[in-house]
Amino acid sequence: MVNGLYTARNGMMLLQEMMDNTAHNLSNANTTGFKKSLMASITQVDINRNDELKLHQDEDHQMSENYIDYSQGSLVITDNPFDLALENSGFFEVETGNGIRYTRNGSFTRNGMGDLVTLQGYKVLDENKRPINLDEKADFSVSVSGRVYADGKAVAKLSIVDFADKRNELGREGYNLYYSKTGVEPEQANTAVKQGFLETSNVSVVDSMVEMIRFQRNYEANQKSVQSEDDTLNKAVNDIGRVG
Repeated sequence: MVNGLYTARNGMMLLQEMMDNTAHNLSNANTTGFKKSLMASITQVDINRNDELKLHQDEDHQMSENYIDYSQGSLVITDNPFDLALENSGFFEVETGNGIRYTRNGSFTRNGMGDLVTLQGYKVLDENKRPINLDEKADFSVSVSGRVYADGKAVAKLSIVDFADKRNELGREGYNLYYSKTGVEPEQANTAVKQGFLETSNVSVVDSMVEMIRFQRNYEANQKSVQSEDDTLNKAVNDIGRVG
């Protein structure tokens, strides 16, 4: 009977992790270029005999992996020339206080010094890993290949990179940025750039809500199991003991 309590408890803890993960995805459903996190769980069942040769079963539920789904989000038109979206796989390179980071969020602007930056002020890099500087009054445009023009004159080429094994090589950090967990250098990618567009999050609000309802119902079922086991133990301790 006690094993049933442990099994239900482990299941509830796993479901809480899944609920938190789905809630995090939902909170970023409107974040430009956000990629949802997915969880994989594993259940292990061990059946042995105890000292009295009676069958004894242990179950363990735990998360085996939490990974990022890098599938493409929808592209929406904004008509803002500083909004850039990537079609298919790839990342913009930006310079931060913690080093070079990678992002799918192409909502850029021009700072007071003429640098092309993210909304957080991180400088967008060219293919030589240098900040892209523009005349503050120059007309800004970007070609499909990522070539940057100021008043029709080519001034730089966006650094658009990709990783061979994103699932294992990339980690997520704040402000929709990614970093290389292994130190592997990415390769330049031939990803098409669309100016005046932004990539939406790949989170489906409907699917996420359905998941949360399912997790909640399973959590409640485990709660009932705990209550049932507790009632049974209470009777075993009080009623059976009194009969003896």
